[in-house]
Amino acid sequence: MWLPRWGGSCNKEPGGCRPAHDHLPMTNRIALALVALIVLFLVADAVWLHLGAPIFLGRKFADFVEWLAFWR
Repeated sequence: MWLPRWGGSCNKEPGGCRPAHDHLPMTNRIALALVALIVLFLVADAVWLHLGAPIFLGRKFADFVEWLAFWR
């Protein structure tokens, strides 16, 4: 049973789930800012840091896809 502060259970409430109004909606401005931060990090990694972030993220994504395929 879900706690009410987690949003409750949708199948036990009359009328289904209530929309949660206590959070900020994702806007285009926020999405573009997140994309800009990710691109800025990848550029900084390629130019100055040399941490190999794209290779690390690619390997982790491949592991994640394999894990998801197991649970399918």
